[in-house]
Amino acid sequence: MKGKMKRLWEIILHNWGLKLASIFLAFFIWFIVAQVGDPKDTRAYNNIQVKLVNAELLEDQNKCYEVLDQTDRVKVNVTAPTSVFQTLRASDIVAEADVSKLTDINTIAITYYALNINAESISFEGDHDVVKLDVENKAGKWIRVQYQYVGTVAEGYVIGNVTGDQTSIYVSGPESLVSQVGSAYAELSVEGATTKSSANVEIRLRDREGNFLDLNKLELSAEHVLLSVDVLATKEVPVEVNVSGSPAEGFIIVGDPEQDVDTVLLAGSAANLARISKVSIPAERLDLTGVTEDTTFSVNIKDYLPENIKLANPEFNGRMSIAVTIKATRERTMEIPARNISFINVPTGYVVELPMEEGDQLPVTIKVFGLQDTINALRASNITGTADIKAWMKSLSQHVSPLGMHEIPVVVDLGENITVQEIGKLRVVISEQETE
Repeated sequence: MKGKMKRLWEIILHNWGLKLASIFLAFFIWFIVAQVGDPKDTRAYNNIQVKLVNAELLEDQNKCYEVLDQTDRVKVNVTAPTSVFQTLRASDIVAEADVSKLTDINTIAITYYALNINAESISFEGDHDVVKLDVENKAGKWIRVQYQYVGTVAEGYVIGNVTGDQTSIYVSGPESLVSQVGSAYAELSVEGATTKSSANVEIRLRDREGNFLDLNKLELSAEHVLLSVDVLATKEVPVEVNVSGSPAEGFIIVGDPEQDVDTVLLAGSAANLARISKVSIPAERLDLTGVTEDTTFSVNIKDYLPENIKLANPEFNGRMSIAVTIKATRERTMEIPARNISFINVPTGYVVELPMEEGDQLPVTIKVFGLQDTINALRASNITGTADIKAWMKSLSQHVSPLGMHEIPVVVDLGENITVQEIGKLRVVISEQETE
């Protein structure tokens, strides 16, 4: 047995250098053949999306982030045997950045692998090595949504109520951006409209200077609002005013109330407007009981509009003024000289004269009422009157002779602003006309 083993070792060790060289030559030939049959190659894959993993760690810290300089997109050079590229697609290449490894300067190293490919047979090189983030605290606030309309409705129509199904929205995102939000609004076009307009419209944000903000960097609790704009017909009607009560004793109302709004433009449905011919301010609203001076009332027309009717002019707040002139009055008794009375309608054959004796020519006493200034200005010597002889004679009983001295009624007219309350009678002498 020992002899056989010895013989075996002699055979193995015989020309061992040549045998070892044969082994290396065989391996080299195999390697060359392998390279010639499946050589390595490097190919570029553009626009590979870097996947951020564990991003919820920032959310748990109430932080938010933004990728800077598009560093979450990378061009990857892949080196692998040619056979690998026969099945390798861009979607197989995975680029990841683990947020848990975020550095103090807010960068994350990018790592690569390929799906269903032996990691030892493939290598990766990106055109950049890290994802850069802008990290800041997350903030949020409620913003009231302002409703707006653009355009002009058809002639004879006006805008009514503007309503939406979102009165406020919650805006959240980077603290620096949220602090810039000044207003939220939604608008709807009503150009040429004659009926109610509704649409689901986008909510937009502006900063305090009125500039639009990028909604891609913010989160909104609602991105759209159902906005409705009422379009109403119009009609112009008069405003009617009436007063109630009486001024204090010794005072009267002079003239009609003066109002600074005579007509008003109303808005509503055509059917409702057809039932309205005027707007009336109730008399009890303008109570003059016991007043002694000029009085002005301030009234809001809106308080007296029918239901579902509104003022058409948005610039008119509905306030109107009603001024009533109040003046003091006076009663005065005056004596009109008998000679100031003229005789009219004297029948043929009669003569009417004042008594010959001055003591019998009694003045006509009148009692007048009117504005104090007007009554004070009266002068008895300037007041005239008339006595209708024919009318007086007709009133006589047939048994009474018209001849002789009589007291007859007198008419005195002092105009609209003075009331003649009492008029005395005029003493006259009636005789037959002498014939020649």
